[in-house]
Amino acid sequence: MVCIMEQGNSVHRRRWALVFLFGFLLHIYAAIHSDLGLDAHVRLNALNDEVAGGQDLTWGSPRVSGATNVDTNTVYDGYIPPWNTSEAMMKITAITSLVLVAALASLRPHHRPSRLEFEPKWAALLMLSPVLVFSTSRGYDEAPLALLMGLGVVGFWFNRGQTSAQQRLNGIFMATSVLLVMVWKGFSPMASLAVWLVMLMFTEVWLRVWNTGKYTGEGQFFGNPWSVGGLTFCVVYIGITGAGFLSEVGTFSIIADHPLQFLIASLFALLDTVVLYLLVGCLLWPYLVQRWQGLRSARGPGLTMLVVYNSALLAGLVAYVASLWTLEASLWNMSLASVMVVLGNNGRYATLLLLPLVALLRWNDGEDETRSAAEDRRSIHAIAVVVPFLLFTTLVGHQIWSEDAGELLAESWQEGDDSLLLIAPESMAIHHLYVLKSNLDLDGSQSIQGLWATPDTASGMVETYQDTLDYVVLAPGTSIDVNITSWTLIGAHEVPVSVPGGIQDGTWALYRLPTR
Repeated sequence: MVCIMEQGNSVHRRRWALVFLFGFLLHIYAAIHSDLGLDAHVRLNALNDEVAGGQDLTWGSPRVSGATNVDTNTVYDGYIPPWNTSEAMMKITAITSLVLVAALASLRPHHRPSRLEFEPKWAALLMLSPVLVFSTSRGYDEAPLALLMGLGVVGFWFNRGQTSAQQRLNGIFMATSVLLVMVWKGFSPMASLAVWLVMLMFTEVWLRVWNTGKYTGEGQFFGNPWSVGGLTFCVVYIGITGAGFLSEVGTFSIIADHPLQFLIASLFALLDTVVLYLLVGCLLWPYLVQRWQGLRSARGPGLTMLVVYNSALLAGLVAYVASLWTLEASLWNMSLASVMVVLGNNGRYATLLLLPLVALLRWNDGEDETRSAAEDRRSIHAIAVVVPFLLFTTLVGHQIWSEDAGELLAESWQEGDDSLLLIAPESMAIHHLYVLKSNLDLDGSQSIQGLWATPDTASGMVETYQDTLDYVVLAPGTSIDVNITSWTLIGAHEVPVSVPGGIQDGTWALYRLPTR
């Protein structure tokens, strides 16, 4: 009987391993047939432009405030892997990181009584996530960041945090993981180090509280991991909000200017990140549904630390996404609702929580999960729910109009040409400008001047730079009050099917201005 069960489990694992392989091939296919993402183009230019040295954005800041990008040169603050010097390397980095994340998720925790060292179902479900296909095929950073954040819970694959030494080690891992992610995202070294020190301090405080046993007994508040987790979420969220009110620079400083918008955005960010992108989009809801009862009744210092870590990360993530939406609404002079539609895919940042959440779901309290029929059924349901989005993301891919415009612009560029003007609404305009630069002058060696203006200010920009402008690119659906009878139309094309923020209508156009 035991032999038959082992054979059945072996067949079961092989099937999920094949699903994992299929998902891996989907990522490869999507990466080949998709354009690089807009944010990835910005990082690509920051890394490759060799004119000024460093990670310079010579054509302006993507978060430009105003109607033009004149005199808005800036430096990219975040970390960019030095080998990510091409579209191919960016996508290879993303896919490789995701494979490592999936592999870690599938490794059996050392403390769990099971004969299975590797359970491919976890990896297979992650590889079928349309959220992760979206990210890797565009060369985004979510998978590498998820890997870094997973460092914080790697200790729980080898211990349950039952001793002070284990808890202290796990606390160091958690603090270091957050430090690395903050530096990668461009937070100042001082702020990142401060968070690291605060997390270490709270680890020591928690050890003292738990070891006294006065407040962590059965039925007491600090003895319930979920009560402590809820408190942690509130404290971190309120702390970030307070820091935003006191800050004069940085993403969170927008909180002081638009507190009500930030609060509304936070509610939608919570739904967007947790429900839509993490549980449904990453196919983890079957495990949460199946294991919630056991997790809710579980107790222990290690589990409490794990719940607190997830809660703190979630609070920071919600506040960060809400701040981004509020900031862009202010910079682009758009309604918050419109920005949440355009930047709704910011919810993919929830993938930071992948490994911490998996570690929590696999806590199990000694239960053997060699095979659960209920989980298998729900996993199939989870796959069925995302199949339409997975197929669209993979087969249709991601094509952006500015990539096509950049290719046409590069083909039309002549010796002696040195400037262009993009006329587009504020939303993602500078991002599209850098897509043009990727095709035209990635390393900055040609010293091309790239300008941007809104349709309302286009006439003034054309008049100001009429003696130096060589080309004008009109974004889809853009109309301008400028006499273009002397301009030569090089090409006008409909936008591709799939573009950031949803399907866009309209035609983009490339014009050459009269020779000076």
